[in-house]
Amino acid sequence: MGRMLIVDDEMEMCDLMAQNFKMEGLEVDTAFLAEEAISKAQINKYDFMLVDLVLPGSMNGLDIIKRVRKILPNIYIVAISGFCSNEIADRVIHAGANYFAAKPFEHQELANLLHNKLINEEINLK
Repeated sequence: MGRMLIVDDEMEMCDLMAQNFKMEGLEVDTAFLAEEAISKAQINKYDFMLVDLVLPGSMNGLDIIKRVRKILPNIYIVAISGFCSNEIADRVIHAGANYFAAKPFEHQELANLLHNKLINEEINLK
């Protein structure tokens, strides 16, 4: 159905999101650090990425979005964060994300969004 990379330094949150999206039929990989996420994006062809904006280390979620957008120009990127403001949403979209979701978010909201994206791509391919 589709491949997804989830990037979040909170392992329990990352594992929970991965389990939920696997039940939706997606193949899911996870990364806990920015460098790991970028490395995986260079190797794998992902359709979707969920990326937390606040991560430990020298790179944050915006850095990941910018770099992955260059590696996989057609990937659908959803940025997630516990911090929410119009300024953050604008910065996320400017970095190359397609959507911004504030934590806590409803899993079904993102699942519907991704399913709709897949359906639209299948229609456009025919």
